[in-house]
Amino acid sequence: MLDRMKESSGPVVGFRFDGKLSESDYATVLIPELERAMKDHQKVRILLKIEGFRSWRPGEPWDAFRQWPGIERVDRIAVVGGERWREWMNRMPGLFVGFNGIDVRYFPESRLRDAWGWLREGSVQVLLAAQ
Repeated sequence: MLDRMKESSGPVVGFRFDGKLSESDYATVLIPELERAMKDHQKVRILLKIEGFRSWRPGEPWDAFRQWPGIERVDRIAVVGGERWREWMNRMPGLFVGFNGIDVRYFPESRLRDAWGWLREGSVQVLLAAQ
């Protein structure tokens, strides 16, 4: 399951994510929200807050996201999750292969505010570049 976080604004879009991206999540939430942000901003940044994570099942929608033509306009992704998520990221470094030129960083749940701050850092410049 995937839903947009209310803290999202401008070029920074956050999603609560349970570790499995369904085709419906991809088609009705993820891509439409990112395209909406791209209407007004040259570059966008994504926060993925992993909740209730038990295991990783990437599947076709995740692969489609990595190959989505708009991915070239994403310059930062913050992944926020618990210790189990950090373990999975270390075991499966290929999860974010294909995100060329995108700065992907992990933040523990206790540093959610820092993740939002990192994504918003310099976003004024990103906004000005779009005008």
